[in-house]
Amino acid sequence: MRAFTRICAQRGFTLVEAVVVIVITGIIAAGVAVFIRAPVEGYVDSVARAELTDAADTALRRLSRDVNSALPNSLRQVGPGNACIEFLPTLGGGRYRVAPRSDGTGDILDFTQNDPSFDVLAQNGLPPTGGFGNSSVVVYNLGIPGANAYDPNDRNRAAINAGASNAGLITLAAANQFPFRSPGNRFQVIQNASVVYYCAGNAIWRASRALPAGVLAAPAACPQADFAGATMLVGNVDCAQSSFAYNAAVSQRNGILALTLVLTQPASRGINETISLYQEVQLDNTP
Repeated sequence: MRAFTRICAQRGFTLVEAVVVIVITGIIAAGVAVFIRAPVEGYVDSVARAELTDAADTALRRLSRDVNSALPNSLRQVGPGNACIEFLPTLGGGRYRVAPRSDGTGDILDFTQNDPSFDVLAQNGLPPTGGFGNSSVVVYNLGIPGANAYDPNDRNRAAINAGASNAGLITLAAANQFPFRSPGNRFQVIQNASVVYYCAGNAIWRASRALPAGVLAAPAACPQADFAGATMLVGNVDCAQSSFAYNAAVSQRNGILALTLVLTQPASRGINETISLYQEVQLDNTP
């Protein structure tokens, strides 16, 4: 029986064939890149715009929610231009008792003399007992001389005795005669500090100023980014084009705060994107 030996020849690519394949693959890849470049760049740009829009929208929503809690007629422009605003935030409010019960009981708010306390009716958002620390009650704030919560000499703002107050009874730190009755028998409770929003250092900042024993005058100029205790609301802001424009209330309409926020992508990302959002916040200044 004969033995046969099979010789298998090994085959492969030659150098010329490999070079040809590489060249053809490069040509195809270059052609494909021409067609996919625009969609990829469009996707990157859309992501950048979405990030800016989301940041701006979140900032405007938070600012609007904060402003809606402002004490009626307390929002004011700070410094020249429309670069910053200041207002007094409220903790809650309610209605004060104006007449005793049928049995003669009940603590009314007396506007004819110094009164140390009053009953709360129909309270809204007031803290429980012990939650009135560093706060004051305001009645009929008009934001004008004689009824301005920024000026304690007007006496429409009085400090609260936190330990003796609750959602049903407000006790003052010292008896006070409020100058004006509220047509709706309303009062508001505020913290003894104002809130300031301003644009500086390519960012929107939120800061707080404590109410002093005297008048809290509006700053002559907007604060800077290093304002003590300030927290950044949103960055990448074009402060030259962003603004807080406030139109005070008149008899026909509420006050309107027009917010313009312009954000740009940082140059380090190599994307030239700018978005601008505009929002109006209506303020119910009925005291």
